[in-house]
Amino acid sequence: MFKFNFDIDDSDDQSIVCAAEESFTEEPQQTQETVSEDVSKEVYLEHLLSALPHTISFSPLHLSLPSQREVVLSRRDLFDARFQLISADDGGGNDNESSEVDFIDAPSDLVPGVYEGGLKTWECSLDLVECLDSIYGRAISSTIHGKRILELGCGTAIPSLYLFHSLFCAEPRADAGVHVHLQDYNELVLRLVTIPNVILAWYMSPASSAYRTRALAQGSDQTGEADDEDFDSASLPPDDPSQPGELAITPALRSAFRESLKTHGIHLRLFSGAWSTFGVEQAGGPYDILLTSETIYRTASLNSLVDLMQKATKAQEESASLEDVTSRLSLSKPDSLQALASTQYLCLVAAKLVYFGVGGGVNEFIQAVESASRGSVQTIWETSQGVKRCVMRVLWKS
Repeated sequence: MFKFNFDIDDSDDQSIVCAAEESFTEEPQQTQETVSEDVSKEVYLEHLLSALPHTISFSPLHLSLPSQREVVLSRRDLFDARFQLISADDGGGNDNESSEVDFIDAPSDLVPGVYEGGLKTWECSLDLVECLDSIYGRAISSTIHGKRILELGCGTAIPSLYLFHSLFCAEPRADAGVHVHLQDYNELVLRLVTIPNVILAWYMSPASSAYRTRALAQGSDQTGEADDEDFDSASLPPDDPSQPGELAITPALRSAFRESLKTHGIHLRLFSGAWSTFGVEQAGGPYDILLTSETIYRTASLNSLVDLMQKATKAQEESASLEDVTSRLSLSKPDSLQALASTQYLCLVAAKLVYFGVGGGVNEFIQAVESASRGSVQTIWETSQGVKRCVMRVLWKS
């Protein structure tokens, strides 16, 4: 079992973005070679929606972006997710429920083959959002129309939430054809934080205005004909992501969310399990945009991650002139990243330079990509403030 040595106060969880310290400890009794991984499978949206609790608690996450704007996203509170599990484990729960409670309260943020840290927001996911904003700017919602997007190891899915926020704030287009696929090792993570966060991104956008208007109207109905199960204006928070609050998950809300996905042309699918068994063809083929952050920390997983990234990305041959442009990208000029918006595929990896005590890092990842001349890695963003981090673009050889 690997320990990331984070001391997180759950009562203030959402004001903290987890950062790596300069030392980790590795316990020898749990080795990478003995880890058995879960087989990849699709976790259907209806299943995840039906598993939502009656109410979710959330807090804001402020993002200052290169496009000179601030975006505020809502995230489900970690303590609220824990409370959901504890409430389900009332002493008569099954073994699966008990194990879920055990690992959510485990003293480690990383239990290989069991829990991969997806319940918390890690800072490299914010770096990835910054890069996406530098590349696509304010026009991102229209630029990604017709794109297939995959986030590997999504966890709280902050980069994808940024994309959902942009799509839900734009005018709806049923023919937009945006396919967003979210993958995490743990199905529990998809259930506890990923889907709640996507719903919050929808609720805090203009896309939910019809639902909110109807809910408020029914909540104020004095005729006694309102369906209290579907609408409760007392538990209807304002569409202000800068404020913490609670959102009631009603049948009407689930229905409105599903309808908004259709009207905005968003095709959402979710997958859990190991990268080594993820079926790209079964998921509909390769992707135009692949995003992943904080996933290169374990050397034993690098080959399966790189193999999947290569299979999942549209590795079409680009023109020499375009390669010349991207090879001259200046880290000191974020605007130059806009050249990447027109590339045939975009494969981005955000990571810390070194994951001390765990064994992985940027150098090991680059070696895995460049082995057998599979591809090359280009750093497009980096910072030396605090823990050294970077965002890399992967180019596959045709």
